[in-house]
Amino acid sequence: MAASKSITAIVGGTLDDRTRLRHALLLRLNDASAALREVAANSLSRALARDMVSDGDYIQLFRLFENEDLRIRQPVVTELRTFIQTADEAARRRIVDADILSAILHADTHDKDDVVLFTATCVLPVLGPSLRQSDVGSCVIPLLNHKEPRLRAAAATALRSVVDSRHGNAKNLAQTGIISKLYSAMNESEVVRDLWCHLLPRVAPFLSVRVEVDVLFESLAYVIIL
Repeated sequence: MAASKSITAIVGGTLDDRTRLRHALLLRLNDASAALREVAANSLSRALARDMVSDGDYIQLFRLFENEDLRIRQPVVTELRTFIQTADEAARRRIVDADILSAILHADTHDKDDVVLFTATCVLPVLGPSLRQSDVGSCVIPLLNHKEPRLRAAAATALRSVVDSRHGNAKNLAQTGIISKLYSAMNESEVVRDLWCHLLPRVAPFLSVRVEVDVLFESLAYVIIL
């Protein structure tokens, strides 16, 4: 009880005090006792998660997605959602550059509905225009085949926003091989077919690989047969 009160007092103290507490606390979260997890959750909720966002300590923050305790993850999701939704373009790109999407997928979303909802309603749709070519190829495209329908739909939305972005991402998107990947899965999902129809006219001018160009002509035959 005395230790818990002491930690609560530190959380209400200066930023320097909270920073020292944060580093010490996060090191002890793996295999932490129920009492320590409760203290950590309260500390994160009161100030520590917000401090981590403000400090740009994204790597440590994203690692908390891996924690199995919902109380630990909730303040992280809350602070990141608020930040992402209110941030300017430069700040959103910093979040993307810190590999938020890769961190979420690495954390495994199974039995973490809070993380799934956050990814589907905030990370993918809001950060979509800021995603890098590597994110699209390694994270977003594979989500089109995810067993969770909310993530499949959100991935499609993110890819639409990537190609429609004013940054001219259609060329980068073409280089991920997305055309052949979508074409091979068109019969499996209406989401994929709708995405194909949206992306193809925008990406087609940037196709440079022979196999992608061949797919373009094959798709003409596909339409005629239908």
